[in-house]
Amino acid sequence: MANRVHNKGTFRQEEAYAAEAGIYPGMLLKLDSDGKLAIHTTEGGVLGDENLFAMEDALQGKTVDDVYTISTIVTYMIPNVGSVVNALIEAGQDVSIGDKLMSAGNGKLKVTTDIESGETLAKVVGIAEEVCDLSGSGASDTLCAVRIV
Repeated sequence: MANRVHNKGTFRQEEAYAAEAGIYPGMLLKLDSDGKLAIHTTEGGVLGDENLFAMEDALQGKTVDDVYTISTIVTYMIPNVGSVVNALIEAGQDVSIGDKLMSAGNGKLKVTTDIESGETLAKVVGIAEEVCDLSGSGASDTLCAVRIV
């Protein structure tokens, strides 16, 4: 498993307060109307959604395993197109190199072919750069390399 969210490429680093608890490094986020960070909750995304990813708070000695709690300052990145992020992939996914990935609606990413019935794919977040087979029993959400599109 990756030990940091940034993999390669350029990005802008920012900070904002957490609007909710349960934000893990590698999660896809959104800014709420108060300027706080919340977990991205729209499966398949919405056209115009930003790619904001929570990062580990290395300056505080935190790792990718440390969760942010409500009202704490979250370090996050805005990666440029073509940059590679170690994003949190939803357990149960079987990701191959080259698979298109979208928001799973819970801060994690999943393959676009796994969209729920009745949902619409509006935005591809990135392309998988490594195999990430989480389909086995007991698999957990895992950071995997994703090239931002």
